[in-house]
Amino acid sequence: VAPQSGRTLGFAGTVEPQFRTNLGFRVLGRMVARDVNVGDVVAKGTRLAAIDPLAFELAVRTSQADLSNALAQLANAAATETRQRTLLDTNTTTPAQFELAQQAREAADATVTRARANLSKAIEQLGYTNLLADFDGVVTAIEAEVGQVVSAGKTVVTLARPDIREAVVDVPEDLSGELRPGATFNVSLQIDASVQAVGQVREIAPQADSTTRTRRVRITL
Repeated sequence: VAPQSGRTLGFAGTVEPQFRTNLGFRVLGRMVARDVNVGDVVAKGTRLAAIDPLAFELAVRTSQADLSNALAQLANAAATETRQRTLLDTNTTTPAQFELAQQAREAADATVTRARANLSKAIEQLGYTNLLADFDGVVTAIEAEVGQVVSAGKTVVTLARPDIREAVVDVPEDLSGELRPGATFNVSLQIDASVQAVGQVREIAPQADSTTRTRRVRITL
């Protein structure tokens, strides 16, 4: 029987942001502006890109006109109802005619509500023509250029949070079984070993890569 010292194993990997988001427009359109490049640091609310807003501006104007028309119809229906109520009080009209006027006013009121909702929707969609940063971060990828027609949901800019980083390494499958979440790693930069950090295993891939037979391990720094 002979004592055996513990093994020290090293793996090459990369430092990546733990949180990254693929941002895209919520509506279809042609890109007319891209305000950032890869590596730019942006603050929350910064405009990253924009699509042509003309069609959405016209939709807002149409909705505003529809609302004005609905308000005019409501005013007319309300005045008619008031006149019918006055005539009904003097027995000059019938209750049936008053009920018709009342129903017309209620229908006009519902039309105004629908027109207001359509206008709010059109204004909201107009706001979707600008792609804004959801948080302070760094642009890590650009997937679309000015002049390109982008569909709703297509990734245009990838934004990463620089404050929370992790080391990503590929560990051979026969050694990954010895790792457990929470295991400690000493991480150092390959170009400057004096820059070091301590990390803990956050996630171990459940399956090995079919080509390399390694499991991806993510270590929170």
